[in-house]
Amino acid sequence: MNKISVIMPSYLSEYAGAATDRQNKFVRAVNSFLEQEYSDKELIIISDGCEITNAIVKNNFYESLNIKLIELEKQPLFSGSVRETGLRAATGEIICYVDSDDFIGEGHLQAIVDGFKNNPECTWVYMNDFIRYTNMVGMPLAERDVYLAKGVAGTSCIAHKNLPEISWTNCSGYGHDWTFIKSLMDKFPDYKKITGAKYVVCHLQNNSVDN
Repeated sequence: MNKISVIMPSYLSEYAGAATDRQNKFVRAVNSFLEQEYSDKELIIISDGCEITNAIVKNNFYESLNIKLIELEKQPLFSGSVRETGLRAATGEIICYVDSDDFIGEGHLQAIVDGFKNNPECTWVYMNDFIRYTNMVGMPLAERDVYLAKGVAGTSCIAHKNLPEISWTNCSGYGHDWTFIKSLMDKFPDYKKITGAKYVVCHLQNNSVDN
């Protein structure tokens, strides 16, 4: 069985464009990891200078052996150094990501592991994600047909092998997700699109999505 590491940056204080109700959404995101049936997993939470994150984890999830909390000094907004810290602490053969205001659906981790098993030549894979629009309460999630382009692909729709050549070090600023993906495309052309994963995007900065 391949171990999978899920990396989650967390800064729950307010900033321009932030999601609402961030603490409850953070708890939802962590629980969505714990509810995954795939057992060989770890969640690495990188607290970006956030005492709120530290308190929630220590009060609610500290006994979960497959959750690691890393307390980092506050980094610049949208700095790749936060995910880089999580990446260097990861012990899984496979890496994926979840934002603290989103969540992952049933079977997400299993689908990623299966994707690599079925495509062993791939260094990384990408997948569709699902959007939970504000006006769709009680309605099925909207699957988004993801393609590799700026403004479309982000950490919601990628997973990669845990290799020392992969780094977030030079990724910063709004859009740093795409900078990272572009570096994967340039260095590792051995990638494919997989099916079955279920990452649910609940917040977009333009506020058309904030659930």
